[in-house]
Amino acid sequence: MFRRGLSCMLASARLGARPLPPLTRVPHRSLMDSGEVAAAAEAARDFAATGTPSIFAKILDGTIPADIIHDDDKCIAFRDVNPQAPVHFLVIPRKPIPMLEKAVASDGNLLGHLILVAKQVAESEGLKDGYRVVVNNGVQGAQSVYHLHIHVLGGRQMSWPPG
Repeated sequence: MFRRGLSCMLASARLGARPLPPLTRVPHRSLMDSGEVAAAAEAARDFAATGTPSIFAKILDGTIPADIIHDDDKCIAFRDVNPQAPVHFLVIPRKPIPMLEKAVASDGNLLGHLILVAKQVAESEGLKDGYRVVVNNGVQGAQSVYHLHIHVLGGRQMSWPPG
């Protein structure tokens, strides 16, 4: 099927046919329905306008309690207060990186450490059959807290595409 379609496109190009316009991306229906897009846009506006500490900064300084399941000198991991799977936890760096896009080359070791902690905590949580690791980045990535964080979800079969 793909080869036939590709052959037709190449033949059309040789015959002088105009190329098709690029596809327009449409937000996934479940994402539009959930209000996640609006929440992400609001979080981005708040982050840009106020610069106030995020909820994760408050968890790090102990102002807001959390169910912490890992704690070291570079990061913490804690259970998500609104779990989207039987096991859902977050891994956040102590360094205040607002989003993955703002990470720099010197953050490489820290980013690697976060992934390894995600793996270690997933193992300790019994996620032997697999799990999903997610980093939301920016408004279109539905980032709702502007402190870099890794979601780890498991304990059920995940589906694709993720939304």
